[in-house]
Parts: sequence; C-alpha cells; structure tokens
Amino acid sequence: MAKATPKVQVITTDITRNRTLRRGRLYVIADEVHVRAGARLTIEDGVTILVRNGRIPRAKLRRCALIFDPGSRLAAGRVTLRACNAENRPERLQDNGGLWFLGNTQAAAKDGISVKPDRALPLSSFTARAISVHWLGRRDTYRSAVTGRELDIGDDVDGFSVLGMGVTEWKISKVLSAWSADDGFDVTNSRIVLDRLDIRSPNEDGLNISSSRVEIRKSLSIDMNGVCGRDRQLFDLETDDGASYIEIRRGCRVQVEGVFGDEMVLSSKDLKQPVRRRSGVYRFNGVSRRQATLVYSIDED
Repeated sequence: MAKATPKVQVITTDITRNRTLRRGRLYVIADEVHVRAGARLTIEDGVTILVRNGRIPRAKLRRCALIFDPGSRLAAGRVTLRACNAENRPERLQDNGGLWFLGNTQAAAKDGISVKPDRALPLSSFTARAISVHWLGRRDTYRSAVTGRELDIGDDVDGFSVLGMGVTEWKISKVLSAWSADDGFDVTNSRIVLDRLDIRSPNEDGLNISSSRVEIRKSLSIDMNGVCGRDRQLFDLETDDGASYIEIRRGCRVQVEGVFGDEMVLSSKDLKQPVRRRSGVYRFNGVSRRQATLVYSIDED
C-alpha cells in the first residue's frame, strides 16, 4: 500500500495565540513568522517543519524564518526543520532566515534582530526533547547558475540562533544543526545548558559564542567535514559584552575535528592542547573524564 501524502499547511502569519502542530501533517514556514509573547506553540513528537527559501523584501531578515519572540513558549518532542523550495519540496540549499529563540533575560542583537528585557512580559519558556535543523540560514554569496560568478547578497545568517536567553528559559535537551549557511549554532548574550549538541558541516564556524556561557552535559560533536579555513573553526568566542565560556561537563563525550582557533583558552585534563596555528586540524574523540573541560575567552575575539 502506498504511503499517504501528508497534508500540507502553509504558515504565513504570526502565531499570536496557543497553537498545536500535529504529527502526520507537514508544515511550511512561508514568511518571517513570529511566535509572539504570551503564545505557546506545541509541536507533537516527530513533526517536520519546512522553511521556504527565497527573498522576502518586507521581512527584517529578507527571508522566511521561524522566530520565537521574548515571552513566547515552546512545548515539543522531537522536531525537524528543513529548507524547501517554492513547491514545498525539501532542497539542499540555504536561502532562508533560519530558526531563532529570543529570551527575555539579557539585551542582545545581531542580523537586525534585537531583544531587550521587558519585565512586563513573562520569561520565555522553550522545552523540547530534540530539535534538528538542516540546510537553514543564508549564505552571503551564491554562484550564479547563468554566469557562474559569485554574487554577493549581503550578510549571511546562521542556521540556529539564540539571543538574550536565561538558563531558566531554555529546556531544550538536544540540538542537531547540519549544513547551516553560516555558523552551525550561534549563542549571543545568553546562558544555556544542553545535554547533547551535534554540529555537522556548517558553512563557517561550528559553535559561535558571543558573551555567553554554554554548558554541555552528555555529548558534543562538531564535524567540519575536513574543510578548514580562516572562517571555519570549531569554536568562535566573541567578547563584545563580556567573556564567553563553553563548559563541557565531566563524563561528556567529545568528538570534534576542525581548526581550533587561537583566540581562546582550553583548560582540560583530557582534551589535548591545540597546535596554535589556524591551518592546524584539531581532533579529539573521547571523554572529558577526569574533570569538566572549559574553553573560554575573557577579553579577545
């Protein structure tokens, strides 16, 4: 018996009241869609959401995106987001605005999206068992199919972005980010805890941390797919509004391969120290067994 084609629901307006996305249906984000303050988006386990590629001039990001505003809520099981074309078919092309989670704890801004704590609003509340994103974000250049030349379209956008988040607002256990247009996982002016973080083949850096603290409990995997360069590092720690820290808990499994970078400090009894040159590939596959591992930068980026 042929498998039934799931019913497609296209979302083009902001979510302003509680809404549930049901398993067995396919959802398409076809605009810059915000989950507004006070609204809860419930996503049943196993739901797939497509984010449409292509330019939208009136949007802040000029692309389709799913953005959880400060004071909004998410209650989800396992959720997958993928890029798609205008016919709502998944495609391996990053030309969208990605996925954003905005907290209500700290001020933060990037790519034209900004947050400022508003005590009149509730704290954000984001809970999920796992979120997987594939081919999200927007590159800053594309090769023309007509001329074969590289075309500059402006700043690139990360696949998965977290801004202004407090540790009590974030309860997303696992994140998988694969083939993102810019950084695989970008955290700005936030503090979050993850059980598992898996980053695969981003176009630029793997884990970008700006004046934030990210704690990882059980497993960290970053695979740069063997391609190294100045703008493709495992970790990029920026310190515009303060120090940045990645804490890898004792007992956490670590599997990383790529350029480590030279702007940060690695404190560990288990992970080897990197060779301090940008072209050197850093590899480690093991467990932070004897104590927690800390990667940090206090005043350099």
